[in-house]
Amino acid sequence: MTQQEKIVEHVSQMVMSIGVKSVRMDDVASSLGMSKRTLYELFGDKEELLYRSLRHLMEKQYSAQFKKHLAQCDNMLETLLLSIKLLSDVGANDVSKRLAFNLKKFYPRIYEKLHQDQAEQSLAGLQYALDRCLEEGYIDPVVDVELMARLFFSSTALFMYDMEMSLPEDVSREEAFGAMVVNFLRGLATVKGLQVIDEILAREPRPKTLKQRRQEREQRENELNGK
Repeated sequence: MTQQEKIVEHVSQMVMSIGVKSVRMDDVASSLGMSKRTLYELFGDKEELLYRSLRHLMEKQYSAQFKKHLAQCDNMLETLLLSIKLLSDVGANDVSKRLAFNLKKFYPRIYEKLHQDQAEQSLAGLQYALDRCLEEGYIDPVVDVELMARLFFSSTALFMYDMEMSLPEDVSREEAFGAMVVNFLRGLATVKGLQVIDEILAREPRPKTLKQRRQEREQRENELNGK
């Protein structure tokens, strides 16, 4: 590991521990036992150091989770479903939300660069996974994988970044995202692929329909009103 890589790893841990807003170059230099001048010589400025550290953190987390799922799953379609679910869960994580909020507020240029990096990485990963699913016979061979990957990615961006997106009452962003993912993949799947998707869904409780949610809400209201 080079000196720069060691510093990047160290700062990424600082971000997770104290938050990006609290990372100071004086503290970084002191904790590493080096001069602040050396840091500037290696990275140019604080924003470059933070950007590289956060990108390292993002890639490290993504790689670790993807490898974990790949080892646990029997095929790429199952890996893809679990990996997309992971993206939704990470987006809903309080730490991720707080980090994104502080980045956007205090370091907007870093936020935009990381957002672009993540978009490119996610699109490339999705297309790779869909190509593998096609090779393994889980996706219909007539499907234009590149086009579907781009369309799916554009739709995903709405769930991840459009905070004003209108959703039905009592339906979380994560639930809506999960429903979209499943139906998207079902639309591309062969009979073999559908069997895998159904097997995966059977392992978890089925989400309630909008009709069931409305009925439960009405029942609660009736109970409160003494009906």
